[in-house]
Amino acid sequence: MTATPYPLERLYSDQDRDWVIDTIPAVVAWVPGTSKKLRNQPFRFPVVRSSGGEVHEGVLELSWDESALLVHDSQVFEKAKRYATRRTVVAEKLTEVAAVGLSLVAISAWMPGRRVISCNLFAAPDLLFDVTPNALRGVECAGRAAGGRRALSQLAAEKRPTLVANPNLAEVTLSLWSKSARFTLLEQVKA
Repeated sequence: MTATPYPLERLYSDQDRDWVIDTIPAVVAWVPGTSKKLRNQPFRFPVVRSSGGEVHEGVLELSWDESALLVHDSQVFEKAKRYATRRTVVAEKLTEVAAVGLSLVAISAWMPGRRVISCNLFAAPDLLFDVTPNALRGVECAGRAAGGRRALSQLAAEKRPTLVANPNLAEVTLSLWSKSARFTLLEQVKA
């Protein structure tokens, strides 16, 4: 299986700071597991990527350098701790925000040169590369606290028909993440 290393601090150069600054603390709070073994870097997510009928399996090896993250956001670990200890009003959104952050990582790692230019509120896809009316291009993100491959396959089956049937979408990729039973599913459902 091909390993794709990705240092989280690289996200600040790969994507616009506006999309990164709020998601990295969630990623830092969400990704590490509770056991010592799961808390060690790099954090490995088995990944299945599919596009145009081709399927690729590999592993995302996510890591971060604390001092490098602090250069970009001096409060990143304070924010992550607030998420982890549920001392923020947005704690219930941790999985959702972490999935968006990890989707930004996936875009940067496997869609080189693609940059998110907008966020789609209350409609799919969540992250947009192009805001051309009736020809949106982007990534639909979701996360699950548990369930691994099975849970993400079910989620993809639920989301796929709506995305394919949407006439306003020219291109959309699903970016789905599971924390316990780490797993990632990236599927281009419309091209």
